[in-house]
Amino acid sequence: MLASLPQPLALLEVGAAAGLCLIPDRFAYRYDAVDLGDSELRLGCATSGSPPLPDRVPRIAWRAGIDVAPVDVTDDAAIAWLEALVWPDRPDRIERLRRAVAIARRDPPSVHAGDLLDLLEPLASEAPPDATLVVFHTAVLAYLDEARRAEFVRRVQALDCHWISNEGPNVIPAHGPSPPSKFVLAFDGRAVAHADPHGATLDWL
Repeated sequence: MLASLPQPLALLEVGAAAGLCLIPDRFAYRYDAVDLGDSELRLGCATSGSPPLPDRVPRIAWRAGIDVAPVDVTDDAAIAWLEALVWPDRPDRIERLRRAVAIARRDPPSVHAGDLLDLLEPLASEAPPDATLVVFHTAVLAYLDEARRAEFVRRVQALDCHWISNEGPNVIPAHGPSPPSKFVLAFDGRAVAHADPHGATLDWL
């Protein structure tokens, strides 16, 4: 979806951790049999349902993240903790994480420490006016209570931005349920796909 929006983009990620999702322009991709981009890390995704696949890697003019406890991508101990969170039977994810970290360390994205409701509007106001602002998050709103989730949704919808969310089933009630082990991918408040939590599959609705 990022590549289909007017370029360049200003990315604001909520729950950014080490900010690895803030650098999509530095990775390469494989959607089914279609390859995009040139990078030492290629991310693969199998699709169904005829999604509007990108024909280019997005151009990013500005990027920032919010996290209550940002992970310093240059700190070996912090990255070792991230690796410890990966399931031990998935060495492929460890390798993918290490490659992403190596890429991010060349020019680390800025991740601001704080509460999403405190920093959303101030950081959004810093985005360059000639870039398309995109607020996005994955597996974040489940950590908020119902009232704070609703308040976040209200605030993000009031911004002059596009909103991409990838959350578990019923985390945002308006987006509806999803099949077992799938997230609901939504664009501007409308569910558009069911997705593997780690991006391996995309089932377009």
